[in-house]
Amino acid sequence: MSTRGVRNSTGRRRRLSVFTSLKAEMILSLAVLGTAALSLAALNVIVLQNLVMSRHGALYLALLIIADVIIFVAFGAYKVQGLVLDPLDRVVEATEAIANGDLSRRVPQGSTIELSRLARSINRMTSRLLEEQAQRGHLEKVASVGRLAAGVAHEIGNPLGAIGGYSHLLRRSMNGNAEAADAIAGIERESARIDRIMRGMLDYARPRHRAVEPTRLNDIVRRVVAMLTDQGTLRGVQATLSLDEELPPVSGDPHELEQVLVNLLLNAVDAMTGEGIVTVVSQCIPFSEIAEGDDRRRDDPAPLAPAREPNARVRAWLRSVGELREVVKLVVADSGPGIPWSESERVFDPFFTTKDPGKGTGLGLAIVARVVEGVGGTVWVRESREGGAAFVMYFPVPVAALPNDIAAAPDTSP
Repeated sequence: MSTRGVRNSTGRRRRLSVFTSLKAEMILSLAVLGTAALSLAALNVIVLQNLVMSRHGALYLALLIIADVIIFVAFGAYKVQGLVLDPLDRVVEATEAIANGDLSRRVPQGSTIELSRLARSINRMTSRLLEEQAQRGHLEKVASVGRLAAGVAHEIGNPLGAIGGYSHLLRRSMNGNAEAADAIAGIERESARIDRIMRGMLDYARPRHRAVEPTRLNDIVRRVVAMLTDQGTLRGVQATLSLDEELPPVSGDPHELEQVLVNLLLNAVDAMTGEGIVTVVSQCIPFSEIAEGDDRRRDDPAPLAPAREPNARVRAWLRSVGELREVVKLVVADSGPGIPWSESERVFDPFFTTKDPGKGTGLGLAIVARVVEGVGGTVWVRESREGGAAFVMYFPVPVAALPNDIAAAPDTSP
């Protein structure tokens, strides 16, 4: 286990040590109650010795014992009610609400170790249900977009081509009419927008043959940044690259991975309205750092904010990817307005966009997620230190890409 894992487990033990065990609490309460009852009985016998030795002494002694028993039972019932029954009532109330469909409900943390563990387990189960529900919804959306694209592309494509041809004929015969020229330009502009939407739907939904090969992400990052710089897209943007020169290659289609970088950088430029800072970071990190719940490293550059626990998309990826040795981490962060937490998952849904109407199709990030997940990785978004959005991608490192001494070493992990 890494040093960070030791620190995390130590922190959990310290948090648990704040609570007492239910068993210990009950034993301690009963011991205190029994000692108090016996002490009270002995004190009463000593103080009321003459009364006990009188003719009705047996009756007085019986009444004294009954009083002690009543006090013992009443105090015991009070402790059981406070330590067990009331917390269980709260747990039952929360689980009933969850069973009735309120998946946002959480079980309050108990005052003892056992009840805290119970609450934590139920809350984790509820979070998993939410994640599975979101995953099913995402797959249903993907299937719906695929059926929609397959059924609509042909029906819209042909009329769209005809509209383009007619607008070309109209432009040739407008005879310098400015109003007609503006109308034709509007037709061509909106037709081109429909064509972009249809192409995005097809790119997102249709299966394509991938030329999967060992790909060096650093080369792709440099190539895409140079291309966008030459085109003038990054004219008012300060692009900062922090790339690990010893980054191992990942398996993927270089052209699709280029599309991922282009989409993310264009989104960053749009979010910053053309001016700001864009940072691209690549790292190779041990898989254990992600599995232990903290992917923040000491040498992370400033634009990256620490994550307290894995994102829901990362948790789902961890359950499906199996055991890895190393992971390539690629981050694209900007200094724009950022993405609200409530929309951090929806941004990867097809046709969801935070841009103004007419400025985006809502398919760019959906295509990013499809490509990254298609090569066995995952992508999620968090807040950068400048307040903008930081898109984080994890790519599994093939065993063949590891150094020979690591790749050949037997797997001794449990």
